[in-house]
Amino acid sequence: MKKVLLALSLIFPLTALAQQETKITFNQSKKANLAVQEIKALSGNEITSNTTTETNRLNKTQEDVYNFVLLGKSYYDLQSNASVGRRIIVHDDGSISTVWTTSPNTSTGWPQRGTGYNYFGGSWGAETNTRVENARTGWPSINIMSDGSVTTIAHRATDGGFIKANNGSQGGTNWTSSNPLLTVSNGVPIWNRSGSNGDTIHLICNFYSNSDDGIDEYFIDGIRNPTTYSRSLDGGNTWDIKHSLLPGYDTSRYLRGSGDAYAIDVQGNTVAIVIGGIGNDLSLWKSMDYGNTWTKTVCDSFRYAPYDLNVAIASADAGFSNDGSIDVVIDNNGEVHVVCGAVMVYDATGIDDQSYNIPQTYELFYWSETNTEIKSIGKPIDMDNQIDPATNLAWYFPDETTVGLDATGNPQGGAAFAGRYGGLSIPTHPSITVDANNNIYVTYDCPVELLYHDFGANLRDIHIVYSQNGGADWSDIQNLTQARKSEVAYGSMARRADNFIHIIFQLDDIPGTHLQNNGGTGLHPNNENRIYYAAVPVQDVLDNKLGQHLLSTEEMDSRSAELFVVSQNQPNPFSGSSEVLIYNSAASVLTLTITDMFGKVVRTEDLGKNIAGNHVITLDANGLTSGMYFYTIASKDHQVTRKMQVR
Repeated sequence: MKKVLLALSLIFPLTALAQQETKITFNQSKKANLAVQEIKALSGNEITSNTTTETNRLNKTQEDVYNFVLLGKSYYDLQSNASVGRRIIVHDDGSISTVWTTSPNTSTGWPQRGTGYNYFGGSWGAETNTRVENARTGWPSINIMSDGSVTTIAHRATDGGFIKANNGSQGGTNWTSSNPLLTVSNGVPIWNRSGSNGDTIHLICNFYSNSDDGIDEYFIDGIRNPTTYSRSLDGGNTWDIKHSLLPGYDTSRYLRGSGDAYAIDVQGNTVAIVIGGIGNDLSLWKSMDYGNTWTKTVCDSFRYAPYDLNVAIASADAGFSNDGSIDVVIDNNGEVHVVCGAVMVYDATGIDDQSYNIPQTYELFYWSETNTEIKSIGKPIDMDNQIDPATNLAWYFPDETTVGLDATGNPQGGAAFAGRYGGLSIPTHPSITVDANNNIYVTYDCPVELLYHDFGANLRDIHIVYSQNGGADWSDIQNLTQARKSEVAYGSMARRADNFIHIIFQLDDIPGTHLQNNGGTGLHPNNENRIYYAAVPVQDVLDNKLGQHLLSTEEMDSRSAELFVVSQNQPNPFSGSSEVLIYNSAASVLTLTITDMFGKVVRTEDLGKNIAGNHVITLDANGLTSGMYFYTIASKDHQVTRKMQVR
């Protein structure tokens, strides 16, 4: 297996990163020498350029190392309790909007917490750590409205309800915030997920309670803190359905809701909602008429549902359950695909104190409307090709990686550190997307065997698997981020892949989160986290070129200079200038040729040698008459042609 480091991204100009933008015009040739800057790969040491030492550590040459794009930073590091949700949109014109929970400081309670936002419309905005709303919020979802503007919806954790923020136009920077939406007397609805079609927004959420804070449980039809569905037909200004229970979501199978243990996808008039949670069924509700009527399907049932937490279950009788980390997507044919983390649940005490035992498991579950038998599709990577004799598993993770915190806020069993997240499957936080050919891709974050932090816990990377036959068969696992000395988690992909898989994620230098893993240990300080974007060529994934980056000394695969991707120029049609994204799998000399509709060459340009990775080329229409043209970007052995229109 190749050990190809993939820290891929679009190398666009970011003021904060001091990168140089490559401008290659029809009138002037420049060599495409983009500054290559690694992410912060060694704990406490910012790497600002590719050094020989750092490159050798990764067994790579300079031309094989790629960048992530830094979107923003945050001192608030809990992006979700379980499911991450859809936090990136690729617009029809190729521009991109991203959101995350951010905080610019560590002040008590993170009073400036809110929605971080960054936008690509030819280049990314400068990194940011400020919120778009006028109030403290968290857990943003993002939707595109019929007028092209972007709307975010995030919750108010203390009082409940949601704040809607709108930027007025695609890529706009002036945000307006709504009054609190979908508030409930004596209840705290939070943790929304939403999807939209035009101005119709479909939203699901859960209710929060905490006796220490005097926040009582909220009941609807006997279900405590339930998951509810709401709908707006006018972009979130009014809601014709508010906090409704979906049909069949009742006490026959559900006695309680679970925070973030749900996911939603919207395509045209079809809405797919999946609800789960530890000890709950994993069920799909599908509507094909904008949420007016629903059909329920149980994807995977929990053998003890409805589980009321006061029934003793012996460990020998433990039952499989989803871990609450869930994602769902509707493919190009209207079929629904679901993925989740898996756990085994038992409770030897039978006491309703939510202290049931949840032994971590090492797989993701997949289900679809066609492939209705649950499949195991994602696990850790066996880095050393050895079996752990204690567990008979192909990988070994110490207690510091796998255990949760006890009632005192310290790791169970006296372990020094617990690197875990809300979703208690070892592989967790799945995200699912499909491309134009209906290939399915699933990412998840997972500890990497033999890669330890100073405290002994394994560091995580984002892994990826794919299916090319509708989910019937799945590929081997590849390591998508390969950050090595950093912790990568909370990956969220755009719901559709084009030539690229578009993903954002959070990265810092310590396993786990400050909010979940500091406890009484003090071992996870409130350090600054980075939010990154990466564009991963789908062909690299399908060709299994990302690899697993095993720790053996395996010789690098020598790749020919091949041009994998040339994007459509943006904007198109255009006058003045337009930009093209190219992706090289290896360093190569490129040329640019412009022809008119009759095949006559009107311009040629030597673009020089371009290093591996992504580059932006600016097309200058100066001197070209209005009309249709073709531009061809070629290496020695490969070429790609696209059509452009000059106004």
